[in-house]
Amino acid sequence: MLIDFFYTLRAAKLPVSVKEFLTLLEALKLGVVGPKTPQSDDDSAEPSGYRIDDFYYLSRATLVKDEKHYDKFDRAFAAYFKGIELVTDFTKDIPLEWLRQTLELNLSTEDKAAIEKMGWDELMETLKKRLEEQKERHEGGSKWIGTGGTSPFGH
Repeated sequence: MLIDFFYTLRAAKLPVSVKEFLTLLEALKLGVVGPKTPQSDDDSAEPSGYRIDDFYYLSRATLVKDEKHYDKFDRAFAAYFKGIELVTDFTKDIPLEWLRQTLELNLSTEDKAAIEKMGWDELMETLKKRLEEQKERHEGGSKWIGTGGTSPFGH
């Protein structure tokens, strides 16, 4: 979900870098803003996400370098998160088995072997490089990050 938000900001011509995006993800992981809990000011709170206002201010602080870009950020944020009041808690781990099942449906035996041979660290480094190189949304294919392709970075 958040990778699409990153590309929405880039499409809005905001100079958002991969490093800043990773800083946002790290801040979420560290709990700079926390999941909404029943003890918060809203007693009907869902315990599995972040208040959209908290996420907005955190993302603006980490992703926008200059206040002249606030309007662009606000429009892109509003367009992407239209009608959403709670952002999913991305710090919870996705069960490894779910990821494996998804990959097995989309990858050939050769692709699976290449990914396993690459290892986690090299795979993450390759992902980082591709995020830096890729400038727009992508669908299909085997290299870029996107949907409908065979890249290990998105389907």
